[in-house]
Amino acid sequence: MKERSAERRTHKRYAVEGICGNVHCLSDLKVINISVDGAAIETTNRLEVNGEYRFRIDYKGAPLHVAGFVTWSKLTRSEKRRSGELVPIYKAGVKFIGIMDKKADILLSFIEENKVRTPERRSGVRYKLNSSENIKVGYPYGYDVKKISLSGMEIETEHPLTPDSIHDMEFWLHDGTVNTTGKIVTCVEIPMENLTKYTMGVEFVGISDEDKKLLKRFLSTIEES
Repeated sequence: MKERSAERRTHKRYAVEGICGNVHCLSDLKVINISVDGAAIETTNRLEVNGEYRFRIDYKGAPLHVAGFVTWSKLTRSEKRRSGELVPIYKAGVKFIGIMDKKADILLSFIEENKVRTPERRSGVRYKLNSSENIKVGYPYGYDVKKISLSGMEIETEHPLTPDSIHDMEFWLHDGTVNTTGKIVTCVEIPMENLTKYTMGVEFVGISDEDKKLLKRFLSTIEES
């Protein structure tokens, strides 16, 4: 396993300290109504009021990432699943943030093509959708970066992820935030006395040129030190 991992690794990895980030584990949601400004949604996991979440909309073969913060959240009911499990249903209001012109146009096109034709009015026009299957909400789980390169990183976290699974991720450098799509290559439990942690190898499978430049600039400062 180690030999194959080394063969795949095309860039030198550097040990780092003080770099942390979030992995966004996607979960299904139901859209009650939506506009370019925000949405009302239902989920089986509670969203924290004033918490910021990332929403992924699959549209025409490409993911659209939209950030939003929760303005209100409440438990509305419980539903019984086929397994007999009783699952809580939470309703929340989300205000989208950072919607620039191009992203707004894509979101408007998605709504126009998927909306039920009768609008709901909520301080503007919001629409019901025919289906919510193309929209996911990412729940952020924190991690610490232990090693990093241009092609991947080794992280430590309390939340294990399945090898070969793909997640939206972000981590914070001294002069900016790097957003990437990461593939979990390995996940190994770290023996500890009072807390279970995991070391995971992550391969970057989607990163913009701008974020790659930011990461490359950061790595160059390590080489110089």
